[in-house]
Amino acid sequence: WTKGKTALLGDAAHATVPFYGQGMNASFEDCTVLYELMLKHNENWQAVFKEYQETRKKDGDAIQDLSLHNYYVMRDYVGDPMFLLQKKIEAKLMAKYPEKWMPLYSQVTFSNIPYSTAWEVGQKQDAIMKKVMDKPTINDIWDSEEIEREILSLIS
Repeated sequence: WTKGKTALLGDAAHATVPFYGQGMNASFEDCTVLYELMLKHNENWQAVFKEYQETRKKDGDAIQDLSLHNYYVMRDYVGDPMFLLQKKIEAKLMAKYPEKWMPLYSQVTFSNIPYSTAWEVGQKQDAIMKKVMDKPTINDIWDSEEIEREILSLIS
């Protein structure tokens, strides 16, 4: 934003690679945040735009990180049996414990969780899943209570 008169919204503010399909959603979120700030600051544009930038910057950065991450996932992992097993484990966790585990893609696509929060939680979940997937017998024990308890113990 500049001089309390002009702010970039939508794709103009979130130039990113197109690998997460969130361009329109990010634009709608910009409009929602801007509207809420207009109400909060009684259309004091200097205050509105200042807080808008502070609020949206971290989410704009996060959508870029998410988009690049998704590109690498699509390029390198979608056909990998271990990746598919990981997604099966994550789906089971979400079905049983939706308040404790929501996969990154679901956070971004099917919730109102801010991009920056989803990215942060997704990174933590990825670290947990790396530990679990490194088990030599994971193919045999993935559906066990042992694995479920271990994952739940690692969620903070």
